[in-house]
Amino acid sequence: MTGGLRSRLKRNQNEAMESAGMMRWLLTYADMITLLLALFIILFAISNISSVKFARLVKAVSGGFNSTDAINNPPNNGMVGGLHGRTDAANLASIKAQLDKYIARKNLQSKVQTRIDKQGLVITLLGDKAYYDSGSAVLRPETTQLLDAVAGQLRTVSNEVRVEGSTDNVPIRTAAYPTNWELSAARSTGVTRYLVEHAKIVPTRISFAGYGEFRPKFANDTNAHRQQNRRVDVVILNGSTPQATEESNNGDGPSAAESSRGRNDVARSDRGPHASRGGRAARGGAPLE
Repeated sequence: MTGGLRSRLKRNQNEAMESAGMMRWLLTYADMITLLLALFIILFAISNISSVKFARLVKAVSGGFNSTDAINNPPNNGMVGGLHGRTDAANLASIKAQLDKYIARKNLQSKVQTRIDKQGLVITLLGDKAYYDSGSAVLRPETTQLLDAVAGQLRTVSNEVRVEGSTDNVPIRTAAYPTNWELSAARSTGVTRYLVEHAKIVPTRISFAGYGEFRPKFANDTNAHRQQNRRVDVVILNGSTPQATEESNNGDGPSAAESSRGRNDVARSDRGPHASRGGRAARGGAPLE
């Protein structure tokens, strides 16, 4: 009895072990089925990918590893300041070309200069003899005509604008202008007010500064050099500002291209003495004619 029982128990144990071993193939089969399912899901997802999105992904990835691609292919196809296909430098160069044509047509080469530097496009009104009476900040009619032309070009971009007044080193001491600082600030204020109040340039785009005699272009050693130092610079700064909105064109001066709204912020600049923002008139500034 005892021997037969042991025999049956041993046989049952062997059968159980064989059954468990025979079922192990199910684990491998289940793993294979899971991997095949994942593979088909991936293939299905790839088959429905957007070719446009895939091309953008490839370009973005290649640009991240190759900086020249990102430089040669700027975002938004080179739209800066709202003008399609042009860089900011190209915008300023186009404005300079338009103003230079207007200056040549009006024979103003001795009275107006334009240049592009690291700040942006600088439009210089030369000498108080041309645009102001001596020791005065009242705008002459020929000055306002030129400002109308400048304003027509300002409307083509959304860049911020800074009006900078400078004088020579000849002392001035009047009731209205105790020093050259007050005179330079009054002249820059008058130009700013005209651009805002008459030419309808958005006030949030524009600021002014009075530098007095302390930013000369030349040494104040001759009358010609002193005349070059007596100037008002209208600077169209590099970059654009989101506050700028579309402005109406009065039709004066060179023809203006389509208006634009800026995307990139420009740092507010109020360097120098008597600097202000938003086209506000400084106390003591001369009224406009």
